[in-house]
Amino acid sequence: MQAIEIEELGLFVELKNSTINIEGTKHFSLEFQSEILAGIWFQTLLDLVETLPEFTL
Repeated sequence: MQAIEIEELGLFVELKNSTINIEGTKHFSLEFQSEILAGIWFQTLLDLVETLPEFTL
C-alpha cells in the first residue's frame, strides 16, 4: 500500500492493490483492471502533486 496526503486540498489518496481510494470531504474509489494500471495512475498523481509548488501562485 502507498499513500499520499495533500494537506492544502484536504485529500488523502491511497493505492491498495488495483484500487485508488480518495478521501476528502467525500470518499470514492477507482478500481482499475490491474495493479499495474493503478500504479501508473497513482505515480502520475504523485508526480503532479510534487510539481504543484512550481506552477501555482
